[in-house]
Amino acid sequence: MSAEPQPIGSQAEVRPYSQASRAGYGLLWTAWTILLTIGGFVLFAQSSVFAGLISLGLAALALRYTWRIWTWQARRLIFFIVF
Repeated sequence: MSAEPQPIGSQAEVRPYSQASRAGYGLLWTAWTILLTIGGFVLFAQSSVFAGLISLGLAALALRYTWRIWTWQARRLIFFIVF
């Protein structure tokens, strides 16, 4: 038995992401936010209210994650792209 206090909850050392990868992910998620917002308003113009609301809801979620990336609050960076 050692006399040293044991750490409560072992936390693995987290390596921060590089500036370049964070900027890349930030730009990707910013593009998703812009595309979903434009898509939502286009759907409203075509009288698709429900689809427009879903698109704007997804844009709000993307905006929240984008904000977390740019302010260094995101713990993990998620790469999301659809072909």
